[in-house]
Amino acid sequence: MKIEVEALSPVEKKVTVEVDPERVAKELNSAYAIIGQRVKLRGFRTGKIPRNVLERHFRDEVERDVVEKLVKATFEDAVREQDIKAVAAPRVDLEEVALQASQPFRFTARVEVKPKLEPKDYKGIEATRRPVEVTDQMVADELTRIQEGMTQLVPVEERFDAQDGDYAVIDHEGTIDGQPFEGGKAEGMTVRVGQGELVDGSIPQLVGKTLGETLEFDQAFLADHRVESLRGKTAHFKVTLKGLKAKQVPSLDDEFAKDLGAEGVDTLEALRARIREDLSKRETRRSDIELRDALVKAALARNDVEVPPALVEHAIDVMIGGAGERFARQGLDIRKMGLDLPKLRADLREQALVQVKGALLLEAIADAEKLDVTDEELEAEIAKTATELNLPLAKVQHQLRGGEARLALRNRIREDKALAFLTSEAKLN
Repeated sequence: MKIEVEALSPVEKKVTVEVDPERVAKELNSAYAIIGQRVKLRGFRTGKIPRNVLERHFRDEVERDVVEKLVKATFEDAVREQDIKAVAAPRVDLEEVALQASQPFRFTARVEVKPKLEPKDYKGIEATRRPVEVTDQMVADELTRIQEGMTQLVPVEERFDAQDGDYAVIDHEGTIDGQPFEGGKAEGMTVRVGQGELVDGSIPQLVGKTLGETLEFDQAFLADHRVESLRGKTAHFKVTLKGLKAKQVPSLDDEFAKDLGAEGVDTLEALRARIREDLSKRETRRSDIELRDALVKAALARNDVEVPPALVEHAIDVMIGGAGERFARQGLDIRKMGLDLPKLRADLREQALVQVKGALLLEAIADAEKLDVTDEELEAEIAKTATELNLPLAKVQHQLRGGEARLALRNRIREDKALAFLTSEAKLN
């Protein structure tokens, strides 16, 4: 096998592979032998069909399969032999479409690769670390948020009319141009009574209505509504008031603190202290992240990093996938939200580009400073992950036993080391 490699740019290589005639003949012979054992042709016994007859009937299929097999196998061999750091599947240009057992098979592939970086001027970067401050108001706001999370909706028993601020249990049925539409009908749905829009979970028209009463109204949907089929349309709704509920807000006292069930927290003052401690940790993490982002941004300003487009697209895929997982935890399917995916990808591209540039530069800094990850450090991070996720250590170890998963974790630890190195070498104000 002959291999020629040409650098088209810092992030793309052209790889030309020529496969020996002997290997081509071997693959063709094997393919025809396999197909001869499984096909049936009138006048021939299975396994006894002459080669020329098989070629007449199945040449295109066989050659297509052999070409695919040869390209995959020999390109992987070429990548290993030439130590090419491919970041995406190759784009293959077949110079010879027809295979001949007595002739070499030649193909050309273009493949995106990681750029070779020699980082410079990344030590001594001047930066400012935001001071960490937790105010009494921040503690109060967090306590209010927890209180709202503990708030319950309880039935209204002393009256039958809906008032602003209530929560109503309704049945509704909607039509557009007299025809029902998907999602337009529901029973036992809870909405707010008062100012707002139906799409936001509020129906102001319910104010003053009594239990059992039905009202009708039109609802116009915005041109950018999340459901594409409803954009710019007006629906007519019939709504029946079935029940009333009101918020029951728990009192902020020692019993409230105990009900949260946090270990060591049995008074309101202890809860406030715990909240302050947690906020301090959160703000410290934010300050660290902001500092590290600033350092990477400053380092990138001193280093020109060319990025393989495939890595940017992969980063966008990861962002969208992460958003999908977060929506799924809330019971929402991102695929049914009517998102303009091309626009979303375009909006995320600049963020993804900066993210990939930063990762490539940090990897280069780790190489330059010989920052490696030991097996002990890897196992410690796995144990830390298991603790944070409250999962058995053996389960996390099993999930990360695959080569790719462990490599991804090792790379993340190495990136963290590079960030820590940048911070330690920075001139902080």
